[in-house]
Formats: sequence, structure tokens, C-alpha cells
Amino acid sequence: MRSNTIGNICHVASSASVFLYTVSTLLYAKPGDDTLFEKDWIEHGFCVVNKTVPFWNSHDLCLYFDTILVLIGFLMYNQMKGIPMNEAADELFRFNMLGHLGHGIAHGFIATKYRTGAFMDNLKYSTRIEQYLESIDISEFGKTTAIGLGFWFALLKGIMPKVRWTIIAIITVLVQFGSLFVRQNLGFAYVQAVLAIGFASTQLTLEKQEKNFTYAVFAAASLPLSLIPWIESMGCHTEFVKKFGGHLMYDVAIPILLFAAYATSWNHYRFVQEEAARKIK
Repeated sequence: MRSNTIGNICHVASSASVFLYTVSTLLYAKPGDDTLFEKDWIEHGFCVVNKTVPFWNSHDLCLYFDTILVLIGFLMYNQMKGIPMNEAADELFRFNMLGHLGHGIAHGFIATKYRTGAFMDNLKYSTRIEQYLESIDISEFGKTTAIGLGFWFALLKGIMPKVRWTIIAIITVLVQFGSLFVRQNLGFAYVQAVLAIGFASTQLTLEKQEKNFTYAVFAAASLPLSLIPWIESMGCHTEFVKKFGGHLMYDVAIPILLFAAYATSWNHYRFVQEEAARKIK
């Protein structure tokens, strides 16, 4: 099977998984007995372990692990970049690492809300626009918006490295505006949906000659990632999910899968170059 076919199948499958997950959360991620999802996950929008332990809940752990794994990723990139024909992997990996660092920092901000008790309120099932219309705090609005814009810009550029910076900026503003109308406990589902649409759409619309081995392996990496939120949201109470830090398992999976995709692409094109050199000799 050709690389472009494998990549296309993986992108379509992962997009379908994210679409079903997003629709399911909209329909069932709300208080009540008629739900597919773990009640604790519905309340928080994430599977959070050690909620009352300062600097040690799932969001804190995501910040720590994301930072460490991004540093490892850049060390890996520094050693492996520059292999001929692997330029697309270099670009995807570099920008995704930067985006994931922003992802981790965002978890750090969420973690502070757990320490102050701000997250444990009755507003989690309302949208930000509803809260602002009820009682707007200009300083809080400005801070939240600035953090949101930085978060989205980093992530969107990470998944769409070929898209111009100005276009990324415009999409960032639109996505940030859209987030005002999302229930707070569905924030993660919204983020995943936006990123899945952005990554799959820009990858699937590549020219056929660009849909090479790199295209296939990075598409393959997106498939298991699209399944982890189902496990997290439906199995938050299980020992398996708790042992992996709740939402931490999703955050760690992102760089690990990127490492695997990048290393596989690098090894493939290194072998291609070595074979070409042997034939010349």
C-alpha cells in the first residue's frame, strides 16, 4: 500500500474518532445519570488525579512532563535534523515541539486554579460568554484572552507549519472567539476538535508528491492519539487511568508518538541515502 493511501486512511480514521468524540461530549458530558462518560471527568473536563495536592495534580504533572519531553525532543531534533528528503519531518517535529510546550504551560495555568479553588465552582457547565454577560471582570477577561491567544497560536502553528504566520494569527483570533461559546467542562474536547481539523485538513490537501513516507508515519501517529480521550473520559475511575496520571497519559502520548514518527521517518530516509550511496560506489 502506498504512503499517500496509508496516510489518507489514518487521517480519515482519526478525524472520524475525534468527530464522534466531540459529538458525544456535546450530547452526554453534562450532569445526570444518562451519560457515556465518567462523572468525575464530566465535572472537571479532564481526568484529574491528586486534585487537592498542591503542585501535584494532573495539570501540574502535565506541565512538568511536557516541559521535560519537549527539551528531550529538541535534543533529538538537534541530533537528527538535516537528513535529505526528511525536511517535512524536521518542520513538523520542530513546530509541534514548540506547540506542545505552550500546551504544557496552559496546563500550568489551569493547575493554579485548583490551588486557589477557582476551578471548583458552579460555573464549569456554563460558557465564558455567559459568565462575562453576567458579571464581567475586565482584568480577568484581558488575562484569559491573552493566555488563550498565545496558547492557540503556538498549537495551531505547530500542527500547520506550512501555513503563513498571518493566516495562523487570523485563525487564532477566530478560534479564541469560538471558545467563548463552549461550556468550560468541554474545553478539552473543543481543543482536540480544532487541532484535529487543522492538522487533517492541511495534511490531506497536500499535493500527491508531498504525501510521502513522512506523511504516512505522522498520520499514523495521530490515530492512537485520537483514541486516548475515549479511554480517559470513560475510564477515569479505573486504576489503569489513575496510574498513568489521568489526563497526563494524553499529554505524554503526544510527544512520545511524535518521537516515534520522527525517528521512523529519519531512519527511513537515512537508509534511502545509504542505499543510494552504495549504488554509486
